[in-house]
Parts: sequence; C-alpha cells; structure tokens
Amino acid sequence: MRNLPSRTDIDSPSILVHTVISLVITFMMLLIFGNQVMAQTRLELIHSDVTRGAISPEGEAIRILEGNVHVRQDTVELWCDRAVFYPASERVVLTGNVHIRRGSEELTAQQVTYYDRLKIAIAKNKVHVRRPKRHLFSEYLKYYYENDQAYAHTRLKLIDQERSAYVTAREGEYLPEKNLATVRYQAHFWQVDSSSGDTIHIYSHKMDYIFHPNRTAIARDSVKILRGDMVAFCDSAVYLLDDSKAYLEIHPRAQQRNNTLSGNQMELFFDGMKIQKIIIRGNALVTSVADSLHRKIDKLSGDEIHAFVVNDKLDRLWAINHAKSYYHIKQDGKIQGVNQASADTIKVFFKNQEVDYITVIGGTQGIYYPEGYQTRQNEKHDAIKN
Repeated sequence: MRNLPSRTDIDSPSILVHTVISLVITFMMLLIFGNQVMAQTRLELIHSDVTRGAISPEGEAIRILEGNVHVRQDTVELWCDRAVFYPASERVVLTGNVHIRRGSEELTAQQVTYYDRLKIAIAKNKVHVRRPKRHLFSEYLKYYYENDQAYAHTRLKLIDQERSAYVTAREGEYLPEKNLATVRYQAHFWQVDSSSGDTIHIYSHKMDYIFHPNRTAIARDSVKILRGDMVAFCDSAVYLLDDSKAYLEIHPRAQQRNNTLSGNQMELFFDGMKIQKIIIRGNALVTSVADSLHRKIDKLSGDEIHAFVVNDKLDRLWAINHAKSYYHIKQDGKIQGVNQASADTIKVFFKNQEVDYITVIGGTQGIYYPEGYQTRQNEKHDAIKN
C-alpha cells in the first residue's frame, strides 16, 4: 500500500516548490526521451503547438516546445509559452506566462529556470507564489532545493490575508520549514483592522515575520512605529499579532500629541488597531508641553508608568514606585501655579488633553508654587547678592 503524505507535509509551503522541481526534472526526461517516458512518470503533454530540436547560439543541442505549452503530472499542471531544455548544462528554461498549479497552490512568473546540477530554481519577472491566504510577490525568486530556502528581491511583498498583514522590503529570504520570512532594507510591516480601517505601521532596517505558531513581526535597527497620531522609536520591537501587543526595547521613545514617553522598555497594548495602554518600565518618564510659548514642561517619573489611552487621547497616567511629578496647574487656560510631589504612586488624570486633577498615594511629599513664585524668589536672591 502506498504511503500517504502526512497532513503536515500537505500544509507545508515547500510542497509546491518541491513539486515544481520534480515536474521540471520529469519534463527534462520528456524532452530527451519523448512520449515513451510518459507511462513511467504519469506526465502528459496536453498541448504544444511546436516540438523541435535546435542548436543554441553557444553551439549546444537543445530541445524546444513552443506555443500554448500545457503539461500535467498527477495533480500538478504547468503552462507556458515556451520551454527549452539544455542537456549539456542540465537546465530547463520556461518562458512567457509561466503558470504552475497544484490544487490551491500556484506559482506564476514570466520565466522559470531550473539548474539540475546546482539544485536551484530561479523565477523572474512578476513572480507570484500563492497558497491559501498567503502571497509572495517579487521580481526575482531563487529557491535552493537542498536546504529548502528561497531568496527574493526587488519589489518584495508578503501578504498574510488571515491577519490583514503586509510586509515589503528590497530583499529577503523565505524559510518554509520554519514558517519564517526574513527581510531587510526599507522593511515595512503594516496591519489593517478590517472593521475600522485603523492601521499600524512598523518600519525598520531588518524584519522577521513568523507565520506559525504565533504570528509575530520582529523589527530591528532604526525601528519606527506609527499608529494614528502616535509615533514611537527604538532599535528593537516585537509585535505579537495574535495577542495585540508590542514590546519596544533599546532606547524606546514615543510621541503622542504633546506628550513624550521614554524608559528602558515599553509595552503597547492594542484594542483592534487602537492603542489602549502603554506600560513604561525602568527610568520611566513622561513629559508634556504645558506652555510652548514660555517653554514650560510638565513631568512625571517613576520606576514604572502606566499610560491609558481613550479614543486616541491620553486619559490618565499612573507612576508607580519612586514616583515624582511636576505639573503646571491651569484655570481657564491660564497657568496658576506648579504642583510638585513625590510618593509611592502618583495618578494624573486628564480632561480635554490638560491636567484635570492629581492623586498622590503613600509616602507623600508635595509643594504648590503660585505662578511667578520661583521667578520672584530668584529676583530677591539676585537683589541680596547685589
């Protein structure tokens, strides 16, 4: 009884490429030996307008199939405008609307070349590898048969339809057995919330995209994250698509309207594509512009800060452990004074993007300075010195 492939083998992205190479090898045999090989390989030449022999410009004897070429092997079908076999150099070149299909998996390109001695297949021009809810586009794709790796470049684009996720870059590798794509140079990931249309963008120099078991985008080197009016920077970011959260490390910094957040590590929580919460750990600091004209800045620091966002606006801040605050108090839009405090926990609440009230908990120390108080004290000090 013939052994059936396992479910894992059937689902592997490498099945299509393996089958393509098997088909091309059998196709080479067909071109050499003709119809006598068909019974052994179960390969059928469905159609070819012309089948002929020729001599290449390099003086090599070649075999050619031309015009509406259609070949079938079991569940695999191949179409192209022209197929040429070069026996001396052990290669096959398929050109013109190359289309290889196996069930729901497809490969299309304008040219596919297979090198038997090197065990390498190269697809060029408008390359598209398609399997259920997964697409790879590029202008060049090289597949290494022996180690099951694919290298692609020029207008590289990956689409994960199941998560409405996209990745583009100048070049990259696809490792089917690891369910991993690694791209570099102008790497760009974005994911769209199908219900709201909200989108998160991640830019970096290098990026890994993991398809299974947990979809993950890992960005490295000069990372930039955009979501609504928030922009964040760091040198390493991990975005967990299934958990709707992101980790930012190595000098993370975020800007949201007039608020700047920084620390040793940041964790971003999303609801859909909307930012719901930001946790800053280690040397946590949030600064806000209280008065841009007079360069007055509000500050909140602590070992850890939790920032809560509602409707893309900062709603409240919680500083935990060694918390310190320095906030300008406003009334009717005018600064009335400065509230300075230190405590175990400080909670700052906002209304209309301005401080509404502050709650100080545990080990409290606080000072309130009326507006202009510090300036007057400095003037008195200078007068005494003079």
